[in-house]
Amino acid sequence: MNMATIKNRKQTIKLNRYAGQWVAFVQDKIISHNDDLRDLMRQVDEKGLRKKASVFLVPRRDEGPYILLSL
Repeated sequence: MNMATIKNRKQTIKLNRYAGQWVAFVQDKIISHNDDLRDLMRQVDEKGLRKKASVFLVPRRDEGPYILLSL
């Protein structure tokens, strides 16, 4: 079973329910998710956030894991 997660020092966020969707988060908190990247970005812009959101595609269960790099 492929279990997508975000881990940090404080918590682990399970992402299985977002499989195949684009997810946006700020400071390890998911702020929005959508099947369509353009719609997701529109949702994020409408929130008027002070900080930039990180966005990535959560792999489907039948896909290999993705590697998220923060530069």
